[in-house]
Amino acid sequence: MEQFWHAFIPLFVAFDGVGLLPVYWGLSSRLSPAQRRRAVAESVGTALAVAIGFLFISRFVFQLMGLELADLMVAGGVILIVLCLRELLFSEKPPKGHYSNPGVVPIGVPLLAGPAVLTAVLLVRQRYGWMVTVMALLANMAVIWVILQSAEWLMRRLGREGAEVASKIASLILTAFGVMLVRQGLMAMRGVTG
Repeated sequence: MEQFWHAFIPLFVAFDGVGLLPVYWGLSSRLSPAQRRRAVAESVGTALAVAIGFLFISRFVFQLMGLELADLMVAGGVILIVLCLRELLFSEKPPKGHYSNPGVVPIGVPLLAGPAVLTAVLLVRQRYGWMVTVMALLANMAVIWVILQSAEWLMRRLGREGAEVASKIASLILTAFGVMLVRQGLMAMRGVTG
């Protein structure tokens, strides 16, 4: 059970369900309740399919391209640091434009299943194995589903500012996770452990 929680927490931080609330609400507030439920189901289903697909094809892609996990750790860590610093330092507005199906794009991909989640999925798999990773993914998707289904209620309680504060805290934690990835990736490349 301890391994499950060690796998669940980095994925939970990477998914940033509470931080996604203002963006999700901005994209879905004009939808009917039935359309919102459909968008939530589609976003969770899309994110889960992409994460699990990436989990299973990544090893083949890495072998084909001559990549190692240390390469992904450094690249993923740098991407996380840049994305999170942008989130921490600049106020971003929800994506503009009309999306006929916001559950798939942009909510499912890239907002839920983006670089942070895909990197975290591979690292969790490397440390805890396939089964624990899939279980942690499924549990996270259940939590995200509850958060998004409760978006209207949560936004009234938290407010836009409260959701943004939660997102900033998650981004700070994810930035530290990115630094750790870069450090461990560089150490792995040099053959150092610890």
